[in-house]
Amino acid sequence: MFLSYEKSNKIVIANGIKFHYSLDGEVSKPVLVLVNMASINLTAWEPVFMTLLTTYRILRFDIRGTGKSAWGKEDEFTFSQYADDLAAIMDVLQIPKAFVLGVAYGARTAAQFGLRHQQKLTALGLFDVALTPPVEQSQQKALAAKARQLLDEAGECKIEAKKSWRFYENRDAAFKAHTAHQHESDTSEMLGSLKVPVLVACGRQDMNLDEAQRIANAIPYGRFELMEMTGHGSPFYRPELFASIVNNFKSELML
Repeated sequence: MFLSYEKSNKIVIANGIKFHYSLDGEVSKPVLVLVNMASINLTAWEPVFMTLLTTYRILRFDIRGTGKSAWGKEDEFTFSQYADDLAAIMDVLQIPKAFVLGVAYGARTAAQFGLRHQQKLTALGLFDVALTPPVEQSQQKALAAKARQLLDEAGECKIEAKKSWRFYENRDAAFKAHTAHQHESDTSEMLGSLKVPVLVACGRQDMNLDEAQRIANAIPYGRFELMEMTGHGSPFYRPELFASIVNNFKSELML
């Protein structure tokens, strides 16, 4: 059962912080961790959740300062800290390893998790990813409109975003949580050291496409998937395609 933001209230304490989380699915299935995009909470995975649940046990959480999660010091709003928080959450929930997948801003946390906690990975997923600062997003709106147009012409259903997907408890903390890119340098070259399977995917109508392909090519165990008619924030364009790519990657996991 997928709970709304109002009804989702599970809390785990990790690194001294209260984190809002949800762990769903059959214990026998491999764990998939979904790392949120910018400006959303853990309920925004609704369009892909049920399809992914057929293959994985799913852990979702709000990074510190967002959604219903608490926060600590101001200098702890970094992707490195978010990655360490996830590792601590997994320890408390007794999840030794997982397929950690981040989308867009969340892919930066996932990348840091891969670099700092590779021993906890069965695989790594980087969707709509760019790791170079500053973040260049000036053409994303026009590309999004193009993707929507192509989807309309193809008769694809439009995903209607819910306001509750963007709810948070503290405006200032939520803002600071999304300044992490200002504090850390490009880590893409370091990803070449990864020894786990890495799934990189990006939409054709996404400014990050070239960067995502470059990242995939630099990773020895990397695989790239191109998503047609898809802009930045891929789960909200073609959720079934997104979920299919992720589900099909199960055979690559280091279980």
